[in-house]
Amino acid sequence: MTRTQTITRGTLPLSNEQLRASAPSIFAAQPWERMSERYTFIPTIQIVDKMRGEGFQPVAATQSRTRIEGKSEFTKHMIRFRDMRNGDAPAIRALGTIFPEVVLTNSHDGASAYKIDAGLFRLICTNGMVVSAGNVSQMSVRHSGGADGIIEASYQIVEEFPKVLESVEQFSQLRLTSGQREAFATAALELRYDAGEAPITPAQVIAPVRSADADPTLWNTFNTAQEHLINGGVRGRNVETSRRLRTRPVAGISENTRLNKALWTLTEKMRELVA
Repeated sequence: MTRTQTITRGTLPLSNEQLRASAPSIFAAQPWERMSERYTFIPTIQIVDKMRGEGFQPVAATQSRTRIEGKSEFTKHMIRFRDMRNGDAPAIRALGTIFPEVVLTNSHDGASAYKIDAGLFRLICTNGMVVSAGNVSQMSVRHSGGADGIIEASYQIVEEFPKVLESVEQFSQLRLTSGQREAFATAALELRYDAGEAPITPAQVIAPVRSADADPTLWNTFNTAQEHLINGGVRGRNVETSRRLRTRPVAGISENTRLNKALWTLTEKMRELVA
């Protein structure tokens, strides 16, 4: 069973000390002892240093926890990098300051190859997203592929950023009817919960947290749903017992990524239908 440690998120690049505090497995000097001899070990900190050398700075990190003794220093971890080659200028300001990010996932226990995704960070709600970048859903690099392959994959993700930001602009220009918003929320709930087990209603999923999200655009609808479903904390009731509860956050790295990308795909499909 795995959970994740709290992610570190700041406006400045993270030092090695800050990375170690959030995700010590980044600094593993060898793979987990149960890995076979065929496993090629590439220390994550080596990739972090190479990314820094290319101008991509780590701004957030998280790590899965485990109950297996001796495995805690090798579990799956995620690092989010921001392209600071041309300073720290956000890509979009009008929508609440949005930064595109490269999201790197890895482990040293065989649970994951190096995976690179596109991400967005929305400053207004300190909300990190993982999205499908244009024609690239995810880049995966085997541990035998070496550090250069990971850097190359990161640049391929960066090349797709303009398409992602174009999608954001389009989402922000489409206003949904109440029926369309309810349909979106219903579909979003089905991505998070099994049929009939959702402890909250579609209306709660798209209830804006802040006034900046009150305009019923597709972008605001997506952001509100993503924030509620990923972060949890929404008051609801257990379907079987009717007991009051607060929804739980999506803690696991894999499930967090899956749900984020599924919500992004749902948003793209809604854009097609509305447009």
